[in-house]
Amino acid sequence: MIITRNRLVTTADIEDRAVTRAKLEYPTEDVSLAYLAAIGKSTELTGTGNYWWGVVTADSFTDKAVKNTQYVGVPGQVIRYVDDDNKYFTRFNTGASTADYILYKTVGGTSSELGHEAVDLTAGQTQIIKLSASGSTIEAYRDDMTSPKISVTDTDISSGQYGCWPADNRYHLADINFVYLLPPSSPLPKPLAVIEVEVTGKGTEEDPIRPQLPEDLRDPKELGLNLNKPQVNLKSVTWGAIDYKGGNTMIIAIYKHGADYLDPKRFEDVLAIAKNKWKVPSNVQEAEEIWKELKKANPDMIAGKHTIAYHLLGDENIEPCSVADFYHGNMIEDNKIKGVPEWELRRTLLRWKDRLERARINAELKDNHLKKLNECLKK
Repeated sequence: MIITRNRLVTTADIEDRAVTRAKLEYPTEDVSLAYLAAIGKSTELTGTGNYWWGVVTADSFTDKAVKNTQYVGVPGQVIRYVDDDNKYFTRFNTGASTADYILYKTVGGTSSELGHEAVDLTAGQTQIIKLSASGSTIEAYRDDMTSPKISVTDTDISSGQYGCWPADNRYHLADINFVYLLPPSSPLPKPLAVIEVEVTGKGTEEDPIRPQLPEDLRDPKELGLNLNKPQVNLKSVTWGAIDYKGGNTMIIAIYKHGADYLDPKRFEDVLAIAKNKWKVPSNVQEAEEIWKELKKANPDMIAGKHTIAYHLLGDENIEPCSVADFYHGNMIEDNKIKGVPEWELRRTLLRWKDRLERARINAELKDNHLKKLNECLKK
């Protein structure tokens, strides 16, 4: 303890002002995990079993993307990884029928499918993939890095480590040279419809909770398709969940893209089994009205009206409002963001503030969300 002219300075005060290694800034975007490993800022991904070897950032982040080239058949990427019971992750599953690229979450040890792409892939193919998070929006990319294949809204995990399973064992260390930490991606594609459907599954990674959707299983050889799998599903649709919180039903957005041999009437069949269905809005006001209806169908939903508006409209100008709601909820209303370096969190907030200031939205909406970001910056 030191006595100064005005007050006592404790050891804690001195330690807080010390420039420690943990407080030093380092590159966190457009950087390879190999570089981060060299400066002690990446680590092995534990809790994934004895066969697969993974690597993640040493620090936690909120909004980032991870990109790499990967073989189909090797597990995919993981973001906001807290532990093996709490994470977002992708998988290739060539054993599935026209649902081979899948986005999952595990929360409290219970796994749910958050979306899949209606596509059939061949094991051993090389794919460029990217998994991105910005606020409550999670996007999975494959092959095309400008438009996501899977888009979901989820509010369960606010921060965590970013990385992937780039190799089939821990001795393939060179693979991390091709894993990159990037800024988050946008915008989103606009869905065809929003529906509420029954779910199935036990909640394990082998049998995750997922929507019960129509099937028309066929032998690919009978259809003249050169695919090394026993069945394809001609009724498969690409879909993404909207803030699933458990329960017997899931609200999902369905999308047009998928394999070119799929049944063109598959969307009619999906709509026919829906418990509830909503028309996709054309503007923010319509999206806010749909948000009210979704909230009635799913009272546990946390996602706010501007997050839903962004998911359903795909308008980049709405994204900063959605993200401002995310940070205000997770920093001011709750204290859910953990392990993110202070300088990194501030830099992220300032980036979204800049995006919001440049957004083409009405002045009142902009001012309300700027207040939220400024409140977060003062914390």
